[in-house]
Amino acid sequence: MKFRKITVRCTHDESETVAYALHECGSLGEVFDDYNDVKSVLEEKRWDYADASLFNPTDGCTVSGFYQTEMSEGEIASKFEECARSFAIDVSHIVSEFETIDSAEWENEWKKYYKPFNIGDIVIIPEWIDYKPLGGDIPVYLNPGLAFGTGTHETTSMCVHLMQKLDLKNKRVLDFGCGSGILGICAHKLGASDVLYADNDEQAITATAYNCKINGITAPQLVCDDVRKIKEPADVVIANITADVLIAVAPIIKSALKNGGYAVISGIISTKADEVQAEYSKDFTLESVERKNEWSAFIFKL
Repeated sequence: MKFRKITVRCTHDESETVAYALHECGSLGEVFDDYNDVKSVLEEKRWDYADASLFNPTDGCTVSGFYQTEMSEGEIASKFEECARSFAIDVSHIVSEFETIDSAEWENEWKKYYKPFNIGDIVIIPEWIDYKPLGGDIPVYLNPGLAFGTGTHETTSMCVHLMQKLDLKNKRVLDFGCGSGILGICAHKLGASDVLYADNDEQAITATAYNCKINGITAPQLVCDDVRKIKEPADVVIANITADVLIAVAPIIKSALKNGGYAVISGIISTKADEVQAEYSKDFTLESVERKNEWSAFIFKL
């Protein structure tokens, strides 16, 4: 399906009202590109790693709206200006640009770059590819477009690799912050008898349910709630989050584990690896470390 996209250049203060005006004149959805949003995240340091280019300010912001192609550019522009004026927006300085996009190409273009790949014995297979695993391969099918966790990022691949150092057969596993569900599904394929998928994002739970289904996992245990409410402790907790969050939730991970259980943690930028290790070493014993590029991952034993 094709859509007509209008991109409006405006100021940060105008952006919310511009988006509302776009919506009121028929936009099916609005997208913001505003450096002030990035700046606030950088200033509040709600991040572990940020690309250097993000520290270079850009001027102003843009808001894009998407319309059915039945609406002409002139019709959209006219309706937008009428709505904008009704909301007291000075349209004299606003610049609008139009383009037509194909949603199928836009949504599926990335798929051609995502191919099956091995992480130890695990082979991650995009669901749309007909692939016959070789002898010894453990297939994990995934639609990676639904939530974080494709296996290609170092943090996820290290987690999957470290999991294979543990004997998960007949173990209870908690996938803490499950995202796409890739780690819990790998645990299931590695022999875990009981896997609990937990995340506070409903989209992640939906993605996990779908990925479990395409892997033949029926009735997965999905929790979109505080894991402190889970009564039965796990043999293994897997958490691929960020360094700051892992430090903050260390007591929760401890309480979710049986004595003698293991925590496999990743998502740790290496500049903060010592802080994470110091926090977990208060109650855990370090069993294994893995590092790739600027990332680190650990296995700790309670």
